Amino acid sequence: MKPAKWEPSAGALAAWLATGPRNAWFADLYTFDLVGAGPVLRYTTSDIDITIPYSPAALTYDSKTALFDMFESKSVAHWKVGLDVDTWQVVVLPRPTALIGSQPWLNAVRGGALSGALVSVDRAFFSAPPSGGTAGLAGIANIFTGRVAEVDFGRSAAVVSINSHLELLNVGVPLTLYQQTCRWNLFSPGCGLVASGYGVSGSLLTGSTAGTLISDVAAPAGSGTYALGRVTFTSGENQGVSRAVRAWTPPNLGTSTPGALVLLKPLPFAVAPGDAFTGYPGCDGSEGACLAFGNSANYGGCPWIPAPETAT
Repeated sequence: MKPAKWEPSAGALAAWLATGPRNAWFADLYTFDLVGAGPVLRYTTSDIDITIPYSPAALTYDSKTALFDMFESKSVAHWKVGLDVDTWQVVVLPRPTALIGSQPWLNAVRGGALSGALVSVDRAFFSAPPSGGTAGLAGIANIFTGRVAEVDFGRSAAVVSINSHLELLNVGVPLTLYQQTCRWNLFSPGCGLVASGYGVSGSLLTGSTAGTLISDVAAPAGSGTYALGRVTFTSGENQGVSRAVRAWTPPNLGTSTPGALVLLKPLPFAVAPGDAFTGYPGCDGSEGACLAFGNSANYGGCPWIPAPETAT
């Protein structure tokens, strides 16, 4: 058995379970730690809110705004022996009062609020019906930990699929391939450049949407374009959220036309004029882009490899 996350005294939970109690109740506790600076979401399958006296601060798990693991659609877990990825799947029925930040729960999740979120599923054991506090609480043990892999939507519910951390082992081998374009990602250790030296501050103008940012942000150093780069918000409802940039139209100073950054994926929350962000340049992996950054010494491509057709 895993060590208990909380118990009244050392070894109390294991000792209680060893007695094979017949009158036992349990409730699952879900914790979603969102990527970036988003809020930490806590829910329980209990009929009432449950407060756990963790140290240094007690944590409350919500039972009212989002219903997890309903009776007619129980959660599904799949554990395997070895290095195969374990999975957990749960149906969530958010009520109209369920919010992530200031956005309705389903709207925020459709916008990617749960993408890559770290999820912990803990089980609280009770010797008496839960009353919201520690009365009858025998202990808490973790039963699954992983990251959100996929979310499927219906009209009023969502199915959240979670993969264990074993999925991090699903990396192609060998890591280094001979290819025409650079094998390094911009600002990765192999590239050697530091992102903080290329960030450009900007803010949104009127007309911005969750997928298209209207801004007069200046061109970045290096490649001189935000296409294939990213933006990270430093204020507003999307503070801490990053998105890849699919295309960038620079501002036209002659006609006072502002620029536009088209995002690869919309932001999870609504945007407003004045929201601040930091933009980082993009790199298409070509030798010319590396020269523009003055980083040709670390270029990881092999542009002189002949095309496969030349072998025949």
